[in-house]
Amino acid sequence: MNLLLDTCAVLALAGGALPESATEALRTSPRALVSPIVSWEIAIKVKSGKLALPLPPMVWVEAVTKRYQLETIAGLDAALLCAAADLPDIHRDPFDRVLVATALRQELVIVTSDRFIPGYPGIKTIW
Repeated sequence: MNLLLDTCAVLALAGGALPESATEALRTSPRALVSPIVSWEIAIKVKSGKLALPLPPMVWVEAVTKRYQLETIAGLDAALLCAAADLPDIHRDPFDRVLVATALRQELVIVTSDRFIPGYPGIKTIW
């Protein structure tokens, strides 16, 4: 099973706080991916003062991606973004809606602590 990490999963992984079940899934997964949307959300959180990082957001994300051998998903396109907008109104967070649309498109399991994401039809989560 290939995994897609959401923002909270990337932050937990980098901080050593990812639950054991998610850590084990990462160890055994053929591919672990992150969306560029995660970088955007992290940068916004840093800019707004909601998150402090030891490095600029882009440098930090690149370092975490490299350290944990995460792949960055290509393909943020108009069709994906429209699919995210067309999802049922289970979640209002646009970042998470894009992640759900990505997971549906690429048949990925989302690593997340978010309580709303598992409510989407066809979505599988770990954590």
